[in-house]
Amino acid sequence: MSKQINVASDKTPKRKVTFWNKLGYGVGNFIGGGALSISSAWLLFFYTTFCGLPVWQGTLIFTIGTYLDVVENPLMGFITDNFNNTRLGRKFGRRRFFILISIPLMLWYPLLWQTGHSFTYYLITYLVYEWCYTMFNIPYKTLPAEMTEDYTQRTSLSGFQSVFGKVAAFITSAIPGMFFVWLGKNNPRSYQMAVLSYAIMMALAALIVYLSTWELPVSEVKSEHVANFWEGFKKMFIDIFSTLRIRSFRWHLGMYCFGFGGEWLFAATNTYFFIFVLKQTNVFVSEINSINSILQLISTIFIMGVFAKVGQASKPYMAALGTVIFSMLAWCSLWLFGLTQMTWLIFAISIVYGLGTGAVYYIPWANYVFMADVDEVVTNRRREGIYSGAQTMAGKLIRATIMLILGIVLSETGFVKGNATQPMSAQWGIVLILIVGVCGLEMLGIICSHHMHVTRDTVKICNDEVARRANGGRPEDVDPKTKQVLEDLTGFSYEECFGNNNVGYHEKGLETVNQNK
Repeated sequence: MSKQINVASDKTPKRKVTFWNKLGYGVGNFIGGGALSISSAWLLFFYTTFCGLPVWQGTLIFTIGTYLDVVENPLMGFITDNFNNTRLGRKFGRRRFFILISIPLMLWYPLLWQTGHSFTYYLITYLVYEWCYTMFNIPYKTLPAEMTEDYTQRTSLSGFQSVFGKVAAFITSAIPGMFFVWLGKNNPRSYQMAVLSYAIMMALAALIVYLSTWELPVSEVKSEHVANFWEGFKKMFIDIFSTLRIRSFRWHLGMYCFGFGGEWLFAATNTYFFIFVLKQTNVFVSEINSINSILQLISTIFIMGVFAKVGQASKPYMAALGTVIFSMLAWCSLWLFGLTQMTWLIFAISIVYGLGTGAVYYIPWANYVFMADVDEVVTNRRREGIYSGAQTMAGKLIRATIMLILGIVLSETGFVKGNATQPMSAQWGIVLILIVGVCGLEMLGIICSHHMHVTRDTVKICNDEVARRANGGRPEDVDPKTKQVLEDLTGFSYEECFGNNNVGYHEKGLETVNQNK
């Protein structure tokens, strides 16, 4: 049984979240959305073209880094959850301390883009940067819940984060193109100057986040403590894997992993596809990526309104994934029918793709906040952080696996590192990655979306029943429709809900503490 410890404390008056706070928080996604865009579009290409790495070694670096993230992400979350127990945590904040020290660490990023080094060098520099990124990103994503309890304000903070992610993607697409023009498209210095410029922007973004955000005071932090570090680490992974027992989250995870997986696979392949299959230049790729970023920003703002109006994720998400599938097939058809010189048609397809893909990135993270409401019906606990960790971990596993498969396919189809042109077998390999890989993943995402029954109405039913039970309502008085909805969303019988199960961590020694130091 868990041990409940409640320590009384006076609540600090709530600070108002202003427009400038939202703006400052949103700027933080320059680090996530920006660096990820540059790495996805160009880093593997840089490794194989200028660093002399075989494609399998380049993708192996991404794979190892991402698999390590599966442990690093929840570990970082566990550390920040409990950092109030240290003097530094009490002085600088359990979350914002790590944001503060990540500011100078952003300047590590250009070290990934040096030429003339060994595989070991590139692996180590990439792994160190991944940890620096994790040190910022994990506490950063917790801040909306720390800054306000208001649902609308939290949604607004997340909206600013999403919008700035698209702005960052546009900037990171445009910067390489500028340096390609100034220094030459076949000059590694172009890439190095581009990432140095962006590393400075990331450091400034981290500073702005630190100055414009806050977190709960120590006296108001409610956290679950266990007897020792090992028990805490065990609890973390037991809770994360327990989320898979919730039916709605399994379907939601399928939407996220397969939908994002297709996008990640295309992001890792598109530079090779446009340059070696459609016979375009580096500058053209930069322009295409810039256009996509602008269109994704527009479509993200649009889908935010659609999502709020229709109150469900499944149908808009299926439409967005269908748009991505159409774009992949259309681009590949240009190559199959020998139309690679029709650049206007490539741009036209890019417009369709950009307008659809914004929703693919937005909807899963907008929908995930409702998973904790369904989970509360089962566990009687609020586990938003656990669900964020579980979704991030699953995404990392999918991304690492995708990169590993990409490296194998390119190697087995005869891709030649450093060559300006590639053999027909390698071109077929790239095309099949888009048709079979990207389209196949998006189709699986559509299937999962079809089974997603979490909507605004069903979430309200969940929350109303939780409130009724919390106010002493008897289980036998449950409305039949409510019972049916809860059983459909959770995958548990009504009698097994509200803590009458073994879902999650239930070891002895668990303490819920309201700290007052």
